[in-house]
Parts: sequence; C-alpha cells; structure tokens
Amino acid sequence: MKTAESGQVKVFQKLVSLGAKNVQNHKEGNRSFITFDAPDGRHYKVTTRAKTAGTWQTSTNYAASCPLNENDNEFWVFIDLGREPSAFYVVPISWVKNDIFNAHQDYLRKHNGHRALNDQSTHHAIPVKRITAWKDAWAKMGF
Repeated sequence: MKTAESGQVKVFQKLVSLGAKNVQNHKEGNRSFITFDAPDGRHYKVTTRAKTAGTWQTSTNYAASCPLNENDNEFWVFIDLGREPSAFYVVPISWVKNDIFNAHQDYLRKHNGHRALNDQSTHHAIPVKRITAWKDAWAKMGF
C-alpha cells in the first residue's frame, strides 16, 4: 500500500475510534478526502498528508493569503507513519493555505524572487516544526 493510502486508512480509523459517524472516503479526480459527522454535530471534510520520513509533500497551488477561520469545517490531517504510534497533526485548511503562502513568499525572497532550480515547479515541503502546534488537535474537529 502506498504511503498516501496508508495515511488515509489510519486517519479514517482514528476518526472512527474518536466517535465520528457517517465516515466516508471520497475521490474527486486524483484527490481523495474523508467526510464525517463529529460528536459536536458538525460535518467535516479531511484531506490527509502522510509521510514515513522527512517532510510532507504538497504544492504551492494550495497557497492563499487568508486569516485563520475559527469555524473551518475543512482540515488537513498530517500523519507521520514513521513513528510508532503514528503522530497526527490536525490543521484547519485556512491555516494550511496561509502557511504555504507565507513560507513560499519567504522562500522566494531568499532566492531573489525565483525558485532555486525551476521557476515552473509547484513543489512545497512542510516540515514538522511548522505544524507542531497542531499535534493531536482533534478538539478543533468537534472531538
């Protein structure tokens, strides 16, 4: 099983163990996500990002300058499969978008407004130090 699939399975299982109801996997094009109803009665959507080592990989296409929305019902759950037990970081989508935006702008400033190797690249890495504050923040999703 691929890392992304393993991560999605573990997040699905974790949501069920926390008491989520109507937990379902969805696929739209090449994007997969999970929806569920939380004990607080709200409906949530979760995108997973999994890694076994190093950093989580994503794209600058998700970047957007935006404030944190305290009422977000869409989250990214970053899961570190290289640890036992696996570590989960529960991050609101508005925070993720803004963090990618700010980190990428900082990167471009350090490289005179360009990518170091390829200006067409949209690759973006997220190290654990950027999301540490969101470790096990399941309460943000109604648990």
